[in-house]
Amino acid sequence: MAAPPSFRPIRTYSESWLDRHRQTHARHAVFGTHRHPYLRDTIRRLAEAATAAERPSLLDYGCGKGVFLREMVQSRLFRYARGYDPAVDAYKSRPAQTYDLVLCLDVLDQVEDEFVEAVISDVAQFSARFAVFDVITVQTPALAHLNPRSAPTWQQIVSRHMRVADVTIYAASAAELAQGACPERVIIVAEPLSSGTEEQS
Repeated sequence: MAAPPSFRPIRTYSESWLDRHRQTHARHAVFGTHRHPYLRDTIRRLAEAATAAERPSLLDYGCGKGVFLREMVQSRLFRYARGYDPAVDAYKSRPAQTYDLVLCLDVLDQVEDEFVEAVISDVAQFSARFAVFDVITVQTPALAHLNPRSAPTWQQIVSRHMRVADVTIYAASAAELAQGACPERVIIVAEPLSSGTEEQS
């Protein structure tokens, strides 16, 4: 029987950031409940490509209150799915295995600048087949607390830790903008690098 995988402990946030996000979750019921309807086709395609033998496994890394995670469970695309979010008690336990598909949605633009690459590196070590990063690229007054970068910059950062397979720019519709969505985001599909080839950040 193969030995379980060994994961490097990676620091991905400061204690002040963690406290701030716990407080935000407590104060705002809708915080951490984004449903990502524009990602459904991409996730279905990756789920079908991830494994030929059986339905794949899913990790929602930074799952917030777990709304989207529960929808993924209900989709029946995955044989099992779990969430991880250090700021939410129900999901604060770190993963202990790899997953066929790892989602990292609305996370990189919220973490502290000095931990962005650490989060990507952490996602990479839990990704067996694919990872999906969904991050904003355009700042607005309502999103002043976030840290957007251009799509090419996000792609460059991710490519230091994973092989970028696909990049899609998603512009919000008028209806989405009226509901407070960010004007533009980039969706990056990435795959693990060959063992031992990850660059050091």
